[in-house]
Amino acid sequence: MQINITFRHLESSEGLKEYVRKKIGRLEKYFEGPVEAHVILKAEKFRQEAEVILRGDGMDVTAREETQDMYEAIDLVTDVLEKQIKRLREKRKGITKKGRREEPPPVTLSAEETPPEILIERVALKPMSVEEALAQFAGESRPVFLFLNSDEGDRLCALYRDGERVVLVVPE
Repeated sequence: MQINITFRHLESSEGLKEYVRKKIGRLEKYFEGPVEAHVILKAEKFRQEAEVILRGDGMDVTAREETQDMYEAIDLVTDVLEKQIKRLREKRKGITKKGRREEPPPVTLSAEETPPEILIERVALKPMSVEEALAQFAGESRPVFLFLNSDEGDRLCALYRDGERVVLVVPE
């Protein structure tokens, strides 16, 4: 891994350089090919800022952290980069070399498993207020009641039982 360190408004020290090489060098294990890191360390009044730009394996990953301690900023920026790299690698695992996502294998049912039977029931939807719908739903044994809510501009709404409560579902 090639690491370039730039100091801005800050005296360079071997201890700080060695700390950066150690921390950023840890990230090399997430890459397969050559990796280039550009580290910018800035000091402005009471703020210490660490910015890292990593390039490798066709990825450009950037992170910036700012604290009152330069070593803490380096630790934080390294943690952020590690999370970003892991997330990008997971995202790439599903993509083939041709740029397409791999399709999961089709779900097959064994001879013992049969697909659930789907019953289709057609209902006539009537515009009514919530109070009217509640009254009609109370007289039925169905688990769900659909109606056009006239209070909501004839939007399709549903009522269902949740234990002792009745829940009204209104789409956004």
